Amino acid sequence: MQDNEIIELFFDRDEKALSETGAKYGGRLLGIAKNMLGSKEDAEECVNDTYLAAWNNIPPERPVSLFAYISKIVRNAALTKLRDSTAQKRGRAVTVCIDELADVLPDNENVFDNIAVYELSDLINSFLRSCNQDERDIFILRYYGCTPVSDIAKKYGFTQSRIKMTLKRCRDKLAQYLERNGYSI
Repeated sequence: MQDNEIIELFFDRDEKALSETGAKYGGRLLGIAKNMLGSKEDAEECVNDTYLAAWNNIPPERPVSLFAYISKIVRNAALTKLRDSTAQKRGRAVTVCIDELADVLPDNENVFDNIAVYELSDLINSFLRSCNQDERDIFILRYYGCTPVSDIAKKYGFTQSRIKMTLKRCRDKLAQYLERNGYSI
């Protein structure tokens, strides 16, 4: 079923919207949450929370991309669960993933003082469009999906060293791109 048809089911308040969303995107949502949390049970809870949030917010929201909309919800749910969790070990993968980008992205004070956050997001999206398909996909899997390097390597049939080098080069190019566009790193 197409996204626009599923969204119409939400607008009609038809519960089939939830089952269709789960059938089409449930596995991907679970993967995002599981990569971030490291726990299948916690990930399933986040996915269920995502379905509930989508049900409560569509309508009035009419997302342009259903997957982008619900994947943002599941990431936020997983981040909230990580923040609320007291187990240090559970958040390690996301912390490592985010720490890899820390040297590239400007600090929060500069972002909020100088340029709106959405402009930074637009610049990163523009940068990603300039990358080749493999670089873009690897970058998104790692930093959006928090996918472990070993899983990315398996998916592409590359060595982990090659994935790490691709990510490092992307981070370096992103830093240069951001500096050219007025961000001090």
